[in-house]
Amino acid sequence: MIQTIIIDDDPHCVSALLHDLARLCPQIRVVATCQSGKKGIAAIRKHNPELVFLDIEMLAMDGFDMLETLGEGRGFQVVFTSAYDEFTLKAIRINAVDYLLKPIGEAELTQAVGRVERHLKTTMHTDEHISNLLRQIQRDDEQHIALPNRNGYEFISVHDIIYCQADRSYTLFKLTDDRKILVSKALGEVEELLPERFFVRIHHSTVVNIKKIVHLRKLKTSVIALTNGEYLNVSRARRHELLLRMGVK
Repeated sequence: MIQTIIIDDDPHCVSALLHDLARLCPQIRVVATCQSGKKGIAAIRKHNPELVFLDIEMLAMDGFDMLETLGEGRGFQVVFTSAYDEFTLKAIRINAVDYLLKPIGEAELTQAVGRVERHLKTTMHTDEHISNLLRQIQRDDEQHIALPNRNGYEFISVHDIIYCQADRSYTLFKLTDDRKILVSKALGEVEELLPERFFVRIHHSTVVNIKKIVHLRKLKTSVIALTNGEYLNVSRARRHELLLRMGVK
């Protein structure tokens, strides 16, 4: 159900719209009706609707003034209603979903509600995508990888890894506590286990934690300084990607 508020200072228009919505649009649930912009603002803040049918020409505070008072970043869709079409352009600029001329026709009303549904689905998908992205970032922040040792596995936080370096078919991990761990995995396999947003390959034999880079020197060959005081060469082929990943254009 789409939580909806009707704001119109003409009680006959409110009654007619309520009747048509109940008859034609079962997906709409009207949670409040208001006959002034001031009461409309209070109802919006109380009910947090998904849709507002908003009359433009109201006494004291018209529909445009009401939206301006609410400010940017409104969390609801707007369908304007008016007896005149002179406000159409301004309504478009405010990003209204639709603009209905009174008396409101049945076809126009159902089409407007259909547009609202499509907008809400798009918004829901966007919100879901953002939520999933935030969850993924949180997982990356908490990620550990398992490094095999003689007694089983040691679980290392990705934030404790300064760099990984190929040693034939093995990979050497250099950690923030100054330890070195050699594992029987090729660097390519290790790179697939590391979160891409934190690690970058600077050489065919080296993958570095971006957060551990403190300086980049431009000599005949580029060199990075790391938080542990070490310096590593950056291959010419990898330099551009490194700069992009570090936000340098």
